[in-house]
Amino acid sequence: MTDFILPSNTNYLNFRHRLPDKRLAPWVQCLWSMGGSGDVTEPRTEKFYPDAGASLSIKLASSHPIITLCFNRRTLIETLDAYTPCMGIRFKAAGVHCLLGLLPEAFTDKPQRLDDELETPGLQGLMHVVERLYQLDAQQGLRLLETWLLHRLASHPPASSRITTMVQAIGELQLPPQQLGATLGFTRRTLERKLKREVGVTPGQLVAYARLNRARHGLLETTLSLAEIALQCGYYDQAHFTHAFQSLAYETPAAYRKRKLSQIYKA
Repeated sequence: MTDFILPSNTNYLNFRHRLPDKRLAPWVQCLWSMGGSGDVTEPRTEKFYPDAGASLSIKLASSHPIITLCFNRRTLIETLDAYTPCMGIRFKAAGVHCLLGLLPEAFTDKPQRLDDELETPGLQGLMHVVERLYQLDAQQGLRLLETWLLHRLASHPPASSRITTMVQAIGELQLPPQQLGATLGFTRRTLERKLKREVGVTPGQLVAYARLNRARHGLLETTLSLAEIALQCGYYDQAHFTHAFQSLAYETPAAYRKRKLSQIYKA
């Protein structure tokens, strides 16, 4: 659905990520680890932008692990620290439903504890994996999480790849969603119902997230004007771009570019 854009200044967080096994690539964006560096610094606030993906996070607290699942359907502002080890899986849109059988509609847009969900079929074996993570380094832990996913894939392969193909195509802004749906045999109503059920968002929201992602890249990686970026990303004009960007990112494109470039140059 979207490229993985790292939050700013993550070095102090001991942040690492790795691409998944190619068998998992249609549904998993990356596996990641963070913290545990022993370098206790001031907490940093970061923004995580919506793309209809989801994040399964495992915080290895000393008393007991904290396992959460968050569907990224709006911008989240989170405070991160470098002390407590944390690992996780970043799923692409529809990845949680396809691999774990969980429905996005059952979850809020904020990180949600999975304490009462760990006995569900899609999460079987996860708690055993989490308990083993305490004895492993970050690289070994990510391999173990990946192995758990591969076992899940082998025993419960996704029934259809059509919705995954649709989500990827919408994310690349290839054609309007209804036109893409027709090529895959979906009526407009069926497309909207399947996306809402399996991804948790509407076709229009997917398009908005894809444009936001493309605009963020344009703002950071080019010197194009806001008007030029607006045109490249499919907005009507600069005013439409500014309004749409601010409604999702909680800041204007100009403010976003200034803030992120300032962080890069200070690094």
